[in-house]
Amino acid sequence: MAPPNDDSIVANLVTGARVVSGQESNDAATTAVMKSRSVDCNNGTTTTDAVPPTEMIYYTYDGNFQLECDAEILSCQFIENNDVVHNNNENGEEKQDTTSFCITSGIVHLALNRTVLHAQGGGQPTDTGVIRLLNNANDEKTGIVVEKVLLDRATGVANHIGKLRIASSSPLSSSLSLVGQPVSVHVITENRQILSECHTAGHVVDMAMAQCDMVMPATKAYHFLDGPYVEYKGDIAAPERQKVLERLQSSFQELVQQDIDTEIYNVTRQEAQELCDRVAQNYFQLQEQFGEDETVRIVKVAGWPCPCGGTHVKSTGVLKQRGWGITGFKCKKGVVRVKYGQGVGLEK
Repeated sequence: MAPPNDDSIVANLVTGARVVSGQESNDAATTAVMKSRSVDCNNGTTTTDAVPPTEMIYYTYDGNFQLECDAEILSCQFIENNDVVHNNNENGEEKQDTTSFCITSGIVHLALNRTVLHAQGGGQPTDTGVIRLLNNANDEKTGIVVEKVLLDRATGVANHIGKLRIASSSPLSSSLSLVGQPVSVHVITENRQILSECHTAGHVVDMAMAQCDMVMPATKAYHFLDGPYVEYKGDIAAPERQKVLERLQSSFQELVQQDIDTEIYNVTRQEAQELCDRVAQNYFQLQEQFGEDETVRIVKVAGWPCPCGGTHVKSTGVLKQRGWGITGFKCKKGVVRVKYGQGVGLEK
């Protein structure tokens, strides 16, 4: 199944470090979909059964690098209509060979028992991917092209949003049953890789700031490809800014050259506080962000630990290939925005 193209990702910056029982979503509609009575994809019947939290496989260290998994559809809802859009050849004629398929124009919302797809949040865009139906004669062609994944903090349910893809020889039927179906979930590798690099680079910015004796509370992170940055509460004196920028850029590249391994922990709030406070006392104010009984996911990049729900690359050295680095910063109204991007650290 060909990977989908998704250039319409909408930014949303929310914390994503709470595990299972305390995860965040950027779409109030997700809660409504999962909590309200909805028409499911099983003969048009309705369901009000509570959907259990989704196992977010990428929250563990090994799961962070896992790109596919088996799962089961727990809840399904068709939104809008399901008119068929056929896959045509270059002459505009519908293909008749065994590779032809069609994609419905309506939107499908799915909840699974587990997923490898990263849900949008924490400053990182959504993964895109494909969910293939395993109990279907055309299982190589039938499935859902996932365009966005959103996580509902209140329920811990990940909502997979996309379009149904079926073989042209098997047109969409109102009797199509999806709930209870076993599926395989696949991440679009290229998209995951570059977004993980972008997120990891943002954490390297944090460590570069610390190495330059500028430990400031981070207030916002934007790990999207169209101009990523990290914002901090503080200021840098105007006469010092050029010198500081040069130090930051140098520190970032040194951390990349050191090829420091990424570490991921799922720990108690107390353990998380101990991990983080070794670097910066009371920097993260974890008691205000997390409940006493919550599990907190800590990601340690370039030696800098912090709460994070995103995906990352294995080491800082991975950032060499695309030349990630700090491009500049600006100070305004008590906020320091450090900008970073690709192509900065490439050798001329």
